[in-house]
Amino acid sequence: MQDRKNEKIILSLIRLALGQKNVHTFPDYADWDKVMSLMQNQGVRALLNEALEAIKRNNIDIKTFPLRMQIMQSYAQTVQVEKMYSRHLALAISIAEQWKQHGIKTIVFKGLAHSRYYPNPAHREFGDFDCYLIDAHGNCAYRQGNEMAREKGLVVDDGWYKHSHILYDNLTVENHQYFTSARRGGTDKALHQYMVQAIGDGTRLERLNGTELYVLPLEAEGLFMLYHSLTHFLVEGISLRHFVDWACWIKANQDKIQWKEFYSQCKRFRLDGFADVMNTIAVKYLGVELHDKSIFTDSKFAERTIESALYDDSSIYNRSKGQWYERLHVIGNAFRYSWKFKDVARYSMIGYVWQFVYGYLCRQEKTEIC
Repeated sequence: MQDRKNEKIILSLIRLALGQKNVHTFPDYADWDKVMSLMQNQGVRALLNEALEAIKRNNIDIKTFPLRMQIMQSYAQTVQVEKMYSRHLALAISIAEQWKQHGIKTIVFKGLAHSRYYPNPAHREFGDFDCYLIDAHGNCAYRQGNEMAREKGLVVDDGWYKHSHILYDNLTVENHQYFTSARRGGTDKALHQYMVQAIGDGTRLERLNGTELYVLPLEAEGLFMLYHSLTHFLVEGISLRHFVDWACWIKANQDKIQWKEFYSQCKRFRLDGFADVMNTIAVKYLGVELHDKSIFTDSKFAERTIESALYDDSSIYNRSKGQWYERLHVIGNAFRYSWKFKDVARYSMIGYVWQFVYGYLCRQEKTEIC
């Protein structure tokens, strides 16, 4: 019962942090230590400080406000997130400028790209810097980016087909050769090809705040966000931060998207069921107001998906047991949470596991694909 109260409190706090004004009261009792711990684990700890300021500013009725020490702790964590964001952003811009000198354009996606939709971008935590590199003709510059990094004396690990890891000061750069797990084939490979076609020669891409970082076209960005979040949901463990990312994206871009075409692409890449869930969470639980009433926001699996983020032990990372353990854990998650495949993703769990195993054990992709 207490977990349910904390869940409602956290969702209300996120709504406030995102600028929603239809939050008027809170439950009579709040375990603020638990709330703060959950928000930290869910990657949204900096939003707590924004929400507490909104409570004071809007004179919201709350019977158990956090203690002074808890408020100070929240503020300190927020400052820490802001400083890390500033450091990582500066490093991302720096390496992009160096790649530019070699005729390489840097396209950013995931965390840093998502941050521009937040009320305060510095409150969107991101650890790795995910990018896709192209040359002047729009060809993938994965290998050139790795070679330049090595010439600068940086440590480059390109042992995995999907992306390399480049250690740049205290920032881990993920230089992507693929947007998706293309080695599995099927819709994964098709979506990667769609992303590459959407980027084209790169001349129509928009800059991120006037920097040498470029962002994906909106439709491609939305499709990739759904794909990436769905992958986490199915096998790796999803978090509230994924829901907040989508809520901020759809709030900012709802009038810029041709939704009929977007839904058609979602269906093509088997993302339509998950899109319904994410839209429902954004509207019913995070307070986003949509102008286009044709957007479906009534998935019956939305609440269960939120509960999965908060309570399922499905994370495969940070276990220090090696890649093979992680891969076995992925398969275990698929069987443990098979409802996600049947009810949300709407495809065969067995088929997904087979693609996963086949991709790792049998398929060989040329590293020169880019």
